[in-house]
Amino acid sequence: MQRSANRIWRRLPDEIRTSASKVFWAEPTKDQKQFLFAALAKAKNVREISVRRAPLERLVNWTATTLTLPDQIANNLLQDYLLHDHRVTIVRYLDLLGIPHTDGMIAESFDLSSLPKERVQDAARTLLTSIDRPGAELYLKYLVVQGGPWSVIEEVLPTE
Repeated sequence: MQRSANRIWRRLPDEIRTSASKVFWAEPTKDQKQFLFAALAKAKNVREISVRRAPLERLVNWTATTLTLPDQIANNLLQDYLLHDHRVTIVRYLDLLGIPHTDGMIAESFDLSSLPKERVQDAARTLLTSIDRPGAELYLKYLVVQGGPWSVIEEVLPTE
């Protein structure tokens, strides 16, 4: 089954989608806001101006309960949530792979294509044995969606 950020978003429990929405709305960029305003207006069948004027709590609720979002928005929601709530898991995975990073953000100079498939998969298997297994699974699913050297993680993820 083809993974997408939106498919991952739809399958998250309500409380995680709500938490991710709170993280997102705490500090969205102007472009992210614009894009999400339009997507929420369409999904909720309201005018965009109504979405723009909505209080923060309603924006969080609308975002969390909208199960079909453009992949770019779902990707941003997942990324922000993972960095906020599961940074330790991200850091552990990058450390297992020996990837230089700053608090979970991969160094731009690192060539991801240099990662051997077996090493990526072994590190993923190790991460899945961690105490934060739900966070590890979510992070690994997110990486699969990013493609490139991460796509091989699909083979070690539990089937859905």
